[in-house]
Amino acid sequence: MVVRDVYFLALHEPYLSPEHSVAINATLVHALTLLHPAVPQPEGGLMYRCLTEFPDRSPGCVVPLSTLTFELDGGQGWDRIGDWEQVVQAVVTLARARRCDAMPLGLPQAAAVLLANGPTTITTLYSTDGTRSQADPVERQWHVDELTALVREFITQGAFWPGEGILPPPEHPAALPYKPYKPGLRGFRFSSEMEP
Repeated sequence: MVVRDVYFLALHEPYLSPEHSVAINATLVHALTLLHPAVPQPEGGLMYRCLTEFPDRSPGCVVPLSTLTFELDGGQGWDRIGDWEQVVQAVVTLARARRCDAMPLGLPQAAAVLLANGPTTITTLYSTDGTRSQADPVERQWHVDELTALVREFITQGAFWPGEGILPPPEHPAALPYKPYKPGLRGFRFSSEMEP
């Protein structure tokens, strides 16, 4: 089953913009934006299919890039999809040029670390005073749910515009290299020095 109304969250190098009071380190777009002719193809189209065809997607969901990496066998499947970095760069360029609807986000550092890691990751956060705390998949999901609520609020004013000239998704390969989540699978530990 294809769920067409999916939103893609890409974390990226922060940039400054006069219209935003904080550095923008994430961009959220409709999955259809990955089919824009300015996005490298077929990579964008294959990522679109990963976003919309993966089992258990729900309409209106937000899917971070790190979730795609997790679903593609922890990143082992990217070689069959293509260069996600070029796709993300193209999407950010489109969003900054206002050639599609997008939510540019200045995520707090702790949220950015959680969303940059997969859905089973346990993250240890170190604060500048030497204390540390752990953030688990539940906290990561809370941030995803918060972004989903922002999207739902946005679309009450109208649908996300993916841009002009949207291409059809590629038909091949027929099957994508998924390795779906299995209950009981445990994540790896990731550490980062930052304010929680």
